[in-house]
Amino acid sequence: MKRNPISTTHLLILSVFCIIVSVTIGVAYGRVPNPAGFKIRAVNLGGWLVTEGWIKPSLFDGIPNKDFLDGTELQLRSVTVGKYLCAENGGGTIIVANRTSASGWESFRLWRINETSFNLRVFNKQFMGLGGGDGNKVEIVGISETAGESETFEIVRRESDPSRVRIRAASNGLFLQVRSEELVTADSSGAGDWGDDDPSVFAMTISGRLQGEFQVTNGYGPSLAPQVMREHWNTFIVEEDFKYISENGINAVRIPVGWWIASDPNPPPPFVGGSLQALDNAFSCAQ
Repeated sequence: MKRNPISTTHLLILSVFCIIVSVTIGVAYGRVPNPAGFKIRAVNLGGWLVTEGWIKPSLFDGIPNKDFLDGTELQLRSVTVGKYLCAENGGGTIIVANRTSASGWESFRLWRINETSFNLRVFNKQFMGLGGGDGNKVEIVGISETAGESETFEIVRRESDPSRVRIRAASNGLFLQVRSEELVTADSSGAGDWGDDDPSVFAMTISGRLQGEFQVTNGYGPSLAPQVMREHWNTFIVEEDFKYISENGINAVRIPVGWWIASDPNPPPPFVGGSLQALDNAFSCAQ
């Protein structure tokens, strides 16, 4: 999936929206302030038009394979050699299994393609992939600047212990295995019993997560995300909330919006169109 950088124009539009919504939503439902002593009393309506992990009810709970959202960082320890996979030099060369502890070079960030397929990005932003080899021995490297089939993997979890995983390469259907501390290949059938003597098994630690609108819309995918987001926009904040705010002495609201609202109703994937209409509705509710 192509990732879209935040442009200066998008940042400017985002800032302008935040300022306008913060200071111009008028006093509603007949409450007229004293102009001489007028003070702005505002509340932030976060989590509405920009999804965040803290909101309740959570939009993340229903995502298929929700532990593996886009941007999640994994650390993988070989159960046979007892050491972590590492992108040597942070990337640009081979993947090894010789580190006794895990930090940046030993962390792999997921780019989620769908609920079962992923790219794994190394510290220097190259992708882990198959780098060729001798016969069926396909060495794992971290050298590609772009992701294709050779850089696509499936993460298979043990049903009775989800922290134990195997990683299957999409290009040949075989699993990664640690042949030695200096050689990791994608040539295992993965037919073992998940024991500590199986070189295709890794103990997985989730070392970092991201929970934002990209993760929600990417996680649900293009079929479900529009329904999920529109239901959220229509129910998380409603006109009755604006009435309650006004009746309790609040005369302004701040509504954070995402940079992708500048492209609504056709924002770049995986974002969903419709947040601009929800913002328009907010102005109507506040009149």
